Amino acid sequence: MATDFKPRLAIYGTGQFGQFITRLAVEKGWEVVAAYNRAGPKVGQDLGRLSGLGRDLGVIVQDCDAADYSTLQADVGIVMVSNLLRENLAGYRRLLGAGVNVLCHGTEAYFPHGNDPELAKEIDAMAKANGVTFSGSGIWDMSRIWAGMLLAGPCTRIERLVHTSITDCTRNGKAQMLFTGVGSTPEQFAGMANYHAVLHTYKTIPMQVLAGLGYALTDTTVRVEPVLFDAPILCDLLERDIPPGECVGARIVAEVQTEQGVSAEARIELRLFHEGEVEHMAWTVEGMPVSRIRTEREDSSHATVASLFNRIPDVVAARPGIVLVSEMGPPRPTARL
Repeated sequence: MATDFKPRLAIYGTGQFGQFITRLAVEKGWEVVAAYNRAGPKVGQDLGRLSGLGRDLGVIVQDCDAADYSTLQADVGIVMVSNLLRENLAGYRRLLGAGVNVLCHGTEAYFPHGNDPELAKEIDAMAKANGVTFSGSGIWDMSRIWAGMLLAGPCTRIERLVHTSITDCTRNGKAQMLFTGVGSTPEQFAGMANYHAVLHTYKTIPMQVLAGLGYALTDTTVRVEPVLFDAPILCDLLERDIPPGECVGARIVAEVQTEQGVSAEARIELRLFHEGEVEHMAWTVEGMPVSRIRTEREDSSHATVASLFNRIPDVVAARPGIVLVSEMGPPRPTARL
């Protein structure tokens, strides 16, 4: 794709991340041609003002359920609504049906077939029927998926992959923090089935890495458990200490097996941080040679949005249907675009 190509974007979901994408697009000179949101106070506002640009863009936020998509002239629709495919499905149908490529910020969208196989078939068929691409990206792209795949590159034998991480669950606000169970009892945590459905999607990180390396997946297990500390810790967003016995976050433990006998384990913690802890993701490849890599993140909000934004040219250039980021090659910066 020519480096002077400037994709036209449609923003589907104008929350904090949709607004961030808008600001990046304006910075690059990429045109935002439409914006959609569920009914509410954002509908009817100019996207530029809503996104904090201090000026109008001439793009009025439309009610996503009432808008006419038949005349939409966009190269990519950025869907930033939910982590779950089913909750995003109406938006996918509208955009794919209009002949628009879809790039989704949602954990299930990274590896649809590993989360909801039947829905993945429907999405893949819709995209192919309209000659467009569906993909999911965000902060997992580099720090979790491609970091693991690249680390395995020098290996002549692989026995096992191990992925560990700690993520500060307060960085994206109170709602996201409560999603991890902070402040709940273990009994309350066990009853948070709706939240656990999203946390279970983290199993697809080792699944996608193994699949991207050419292994045939067989069995996958995942469990979600509370993280507990043995001493109180201050939670600024709740304005109180979390005592021992109350949850300070969630831990996801996943195991993936393959036909070839190579396995992967993931232990992922989304929780409160002690002073001095650094948000990081790490991979170990057990084999020949043994290799390790650690990625540290200082601004996870920017990394999330920028990782998705930088995949826009790859999505425009990809074949029709569902295309995983593990198939697109390592992520590349848009710093020179």
